[in-house]
Amino acid sequence: MRYSPETQVDRNAASKNSEKPAQNDTTMLLWDRQDCIPLSNILSEDDIIVLLTPVVVPYSRHEDNEKDPFEPLGRALASRHPLVRHVPYTKGSGITRFHFEFIKRAKAVVFVISGPPIDDDVSQVDLADTARLMADERPHIIVACCNLQAHNMHADHFATVVQVMGYSSSELRIAASVIFGDVRLPIANAVPVHNLIHAPQDWVVENCGHDLSPVHQLWTECLPPKYHLPQYQLALLLQRDGFSRHYVVREPDTRQVIGFCATYTTYPDDGQENLLGSLAVLIVKNAYKGRGIGLRLHDHALKQLQRTRGVNRLQLGSAFPRLLYGVPSGFFSIDWFARRGWQMNGDQPGKGLEAVDWVLKFEDMPKKIFSSAGLTFRRCGMVEYHLVLDSVSRDATRKNNLGWYDQYRNLEGTPHVEDIILGLEGDTIVAIALTYIPNSGSPAGNDLPWASTIGGDVGGVTCICILGS
Repeated sequence: MRYSPETQVDRNAASKNSEKPAQNDTTMLLWDRQDCIPLSNILSEDDIIVLLTPVVVPYSRHEDNEKDPFEPLGRALASRHPLVRHVPYTKGSGITRFHFEFIKRAKAVVFVISGPPIDDDVSQVDLADTARLMADERPHIIVACCNLQAHNMHADHFATVVQVMGYSSSELRIAASVIFGDVRLPIANAVPVHNLIHAPQDWVVENCGHDLSPVHQLWTECLPPKYHLPQYQLALLLQRDGFSRHYVVREPDTRQVIGFCATYTTYPDDGQENLLGSLAVLIVKNAYKGRGIGLRLHDHALKQLQRTRGVNRLQLGSAFPRLLYGVPSGFFSIDWFARRGWQMNGDQPGKGLEAVDWVLKFEDMPKKIFSSAGLTFRRCGMVEYHLVLDSVSRDATRKNNLGWYDQYRNLEGTPHVEDIILGLEGDTIVAIALTYIPNSGSPAGNDLPWASTIGGDVGGVTCICILGS
């Protein structure tokens, strides 16, 4: 059954003059890391499949213009399992609560990507990522109707990807056959066994040099688009004299950077004796995974942090500067780190507690400004700055909010003291927050890059202290 949100047809999607016959050599199961194919193996009779497809123009001029181009896929899936809910999505509205209502009732989600974005259109890969997060632990299968690699569309973080070369009826029916195991395709990335056997190698870990262009290239290749940063911004985050140490592994023959690890030390509180050691980022070039490079970097970096005078605590992910707070949700490397002794499922900071950045648009704010419990709010003044700093120190130490004190202390002697917002109950300060505004030179903004990746007009609020709570 097909359910329709507000229709907005993408007329930039490639339309073909004639339908190409589907061929098995153009259909590939790129990978299936969650072992959900054949899908019938994990479905019971009452389970629901949700099929999410883009609203696009027909693939061929021979197709029925009044018909959803992806209806053949829905029918092909339904012929194998009756409970299929076909829900289109539009580039304008994206993946909404309307879709979530279907996803939360589903056993599995099949998400179709028709092609790359045109001009400034939203990327269907990003929309697929939104649906993946909504799906939580449910099997999430991508059907890509284009050559992902040729269009530089990064899909490595998706667990299962089926690729066809278009969305003609015949190609979509082949995709359904692959999903249910009727057509047995070799994994596209599979190689002969003798090619997988590499001679044991003691990878050499080197200190990262000043030229960060190879690191930026590796970063862009290995991480999904939403984590991409301009090279200059990545360099500013990495180059913290006296408080950062980064490492690379190079391919011995070509000297190409194939692995990178970033580490930091920072003061967790207002004390000047103890240091927090952060294993901030660990990435390995896809073609070299599984050969011990990540483990070599991991162990070397931890050993160096443990040897650093004053380091008495280690954290996976960085406090400040905030590269990644931990392993991003849904990454398969979570299990890899768990096997190395990191606690990944706890409910405390640095031990598996999830952190979420919220995005709030001003037009979504309530029209009326409501005062909460008689509180008033104002900017921090220079006279009370050190009183505020002491309050932040006590609150951050008590709640184990590592690195927060430094974010406030970095404002000393600058006009950005006024970036601190105070919440008062009468004359008593009961809440403190730190704001950062785009292009203002805020020290906090320099340590928190992700708001600016959304847009040049996006700022943020961070390190919110509720005193006495």
